[in-house]
Amino acid sequence: MTSITTSKRLHYGLAAGLLLLLASSLGTAAYGLHPHLPAEARIGDWSIAGLTPAELEEQLAAKEAALLSLPVRLAVKEGEARLTKSVTLGELGLELRREELQAQLQPLRQGSPWERALARWRLRGVSWQLAVQLPEEKLRAALSATFAEVYARKPADALRIIEADDTIRYVPEQAVSLIDEAKLHEALLAKLPSWGSLAGAPLSKDAPESGAAPPPLDVELPMRTAAPGVTVQALQAQGISRKLIEYTTSYPPGSASPEGRVHNVRSTAAVIHDVLLKPGEVFDYAPYIAETEKRFGFREAPVIVNGKLVPGVGGGICQVSSTLYNAVLRAGLTIVERRNHSLPVSYVPLGQDATFASGHIGFKFRNSTGHYLLIRTSATDRSMTVKLFGQTPPEWSYDIVSKTVETLPAPVKYVHNPTLRKGRQETLIKGKPGYIVETYRRKLKNGVVMAEEKISRDTYSAQPTVIASSNGSAASRDHTSPSPGASPREPMIEDGVKGPNYRSAR
Repeated sequence: MTSITTSKRLHYGLAAGLLLLLASSLGTAAYGLHPHLPAEARIGDWSIAGLTPAELEEQLAAKEAALLSLPVRLAVKEGEARLTKSVTLGELGLELRREELQAQLQPLRQGSPWERALARWRLRGVSWQLAVQLPEEKLRAALSATFAEVYARKPADALRIIEADDTIRYVPEQAVSLIDEAKLHEALLAKLPSWGSLAGAPLSKDAPESGAAPPPLDVELPMRTAAPGVTVQALQAQGISRKLIEYTTSYPPGSASPEGRVHNVRSTAAVIHDVLLKPGEVFDYAPYIAETEKRFGFREAPVIVNGKLVPGVGGGICQVSSTLYNAVLRAGLTIVERRNHSLPVSYVPLGQDATFASGHIGFKFRNSTGHYLLIRTSATDRSMTVKLFGQTPPEWSYDIVSKTVETLPAPVKYVHNPTLRKGRQETLIKGKPGYIVETYRRKLKNGVVMAEEKISRDTYSAQPTVIASSNGSAASRDHTSPSPGASPREPMIEDGVKGPNYRSAR
């Protein structure tokens, strides 16, 4: 009897335990499937306890709309007046970031009842922060459209003006006041109303909206001073205090294709106009020739090819380099690379020219003044001028002397002309002598020669006298018919960029 009673008690106890476990499981499942957020759940000062996720999203959408439509009165001083304009936070680019909140709500919507119950239990008393952002590019775009007159302000660099009499004056820089977008960004975010103060959607037709519309935000635009990149102080620190030297050359009289030569000279001079060299910087003529061809193009004008003056393109570019060379010599600067023409030129003295051939002959000099150097050019239809501005001791000056140390006689070249009577000769081209010239630079202090240096020793080829004869007995040693097996010589183009048939010097 006793054993039966004990057995029944065990069965009853087991059944009761199973019932309690079932009740607990059902309770847990019911808790997990409960559609509302747990007590004391908040977003900032906004209580979201008892809301379903769907109701939360509905109210959040209403609060977001209220936030983005909130007016912002922005004020800025414009001269003596005060400029105030009103925009909304949405127009300024404010955005709501829901990703974190949606991630927090997701465990309440998926998984088993027990997983949902655990997630809901963990959310008791939770306090979320709903992030907003104000992208800088959107804020800038909105401000520039709203305050176009403010964004139209541009700082003005200081200017160095060279007057007609070659004196130097400066136009001061001008700073402007612009909106400090970074500080405004911080101020706007700091002034945003709390979520609890924003109106949300009612839970039913009879329920009132939560919160009330907050007042517009009044923000004084923070301003910053935008300084120009170039100041008078910076310009003066370059040391360009006066004109150092001026040199002018005239175009060759009666030169062929004058319009083309004038164009080439003027275009090249315009490209090197206002070039500024740092102390120690080397001026290389080659990039400026390339830039001139790119910007203006070169026109037809005679060039020198293998010691002969022939039709070509770009004639005149060496008048620019030679004019600059003469100014550089007389300013006492260091010559890095320079070569004379193969033939004498009429616009500068022998020994004082500087030719150029792309890839073959360069013209370079160094700014050895210890200060910045400014190159100024001007060109008319008759001449061109180079002026150098910088700073050197005013008591020092330079004088250039060129001496012809040897005159090279013109050779005689005979060509056969069968139409002439036997024994008769006819001069076709009158030759010209060549020269060997040495050039010296004298350094003077207050007009007294203190030192002298040899700058160059140049050879200018003699041009042959060409004589036609009937018998050809003294035939020319002409190079127009090369020896068998000999390769033709690559043409050397000077004072231009293209030779006959417009073959490029490059």
